[in-house]
Amino acid sequence: MKKLLTISFLALLSACGSKETKSSDPANILENMSFSVDTVVVDVGDELFNPGAYYTRDLSPDQSKAYFLYMENEIHEIDFENMKLMNRFVFQEDGPDAIPKYPNSFQLLPDNEVFLGGYAQTGIFKLSGENVANYKIRPENVDGIPNDAGYTLTNSLVISPDKTTMVSLPNIFGNSIEGLAVIKIADMSAKILELPALEITSNFQLVFREGNGATGIGDFDRIQYLNNQFIIFSGATSDAYSYDWTLDSLRLLNFPHKLVPVSKTGELSKEVDSRESLMAESKNLKKQITFGQFYWDEEKEMYFRFADMNARYNEEGRQIGSDVFLFSYDKNWNLTGEKQVEQLDFQLYSAFFKDGKFYLFTVKGENPGFVVYTFDF
Repeated sequence: MKKLLTISFLALLSACGSKETKSSDPANILENMSFSVDTVVVDVGDELFNPGAYYTRDLSPDQSKAYFLYMENEIHEIDFENMKLMNRFVFQEDGPDAIPKYPNSFQLLPDNEVFLGGYAQTGIFKLSGENVANYKIRPENVDGIPNDAGYTLTNSLVISPDKTTMVSLPNIFGNSIEGLAVIKIADMSAKILELPALEITSNFQLVFREGNGATGIGDFDRIQYLNNQFIIFSGATSDAYSYDWTLDSLRLLNFPHKLVPVSKTGELSKEVDSRESLMAESKNLKKQITFGQFYWDEEKEMYFRFADMNARYNEEGRQIGSDVFLFSYDKNWNLTGEKQVEQLDFQLYSAFFKDGKFYLFTVKGENPGFVVYTFDF
């Protein structure tokens, strides 16, 4: 591992905690924080492939391996201990063991199984390729969902590790979500829970329709499985929800941010009639705050989240940077710090914590790799 950079910066400014916090000015646990950045490269042996074609990933339950969905019908297994490509699992595209085309859901499950979901097909497969279960996640096939609902149930579809519960954000493309769909797999019954704190999201979505196609940009509601719970979040607001699938309990997570706005404001022009007007409105959107996903550091028992705003562009109109912010929360979801990270020009996406280190996927030459951030405090 080659150390590239070591950066030290001042404490993350502490914001107010929950109403139960005894002090209005709690101690900042990151006051003397520093971090270093390393890069590691994965040994792929004689295998030839394009690591830039990875488009989603997940970790094994014990975090010893990472699994990347490659193109449409391969999953690559990377061993973290040795930073080595261990397997290329090739799945069938036709027949009884065929996996979904263009899957938008990908999760590793216990017992060497993987969950793959798409608009037309959703199923569970062994890593060895055998189909274990198929599900038809459509309103007409799920009790409790109106047959004439007209929306898709597979938007941001996620499954619990024991395979008893699926959750999703049903919607019609270009419209706001209906809420949180909670689907019990045993009898294929469902209910929809309202998510009023996320209703703001639809105000900051842009859709350009051309012929039979459509392009959507902006903020969209998403679900992530994190620390044994489902987190429902949006880029448009700092508010989020936690759904405890073991207790069937939904909780609003509200954070009193002081350094940044807690949400986007105003309205966007929805009259997008060309790609040029789409990009122009997109720039207006990126002037405002955009919150990212949450990350859980099991070693420190802390959550983290990035956000950015005030996007900057060059003369050609390409984004060259923005103001990046980092937030920290304790295990009970109390806000413990917020800081503008001037050393970063872009928000960090699709990373993960392992053994107290923050791993961000990258491509090094013809090999996959990771930029590894080590936070010390």
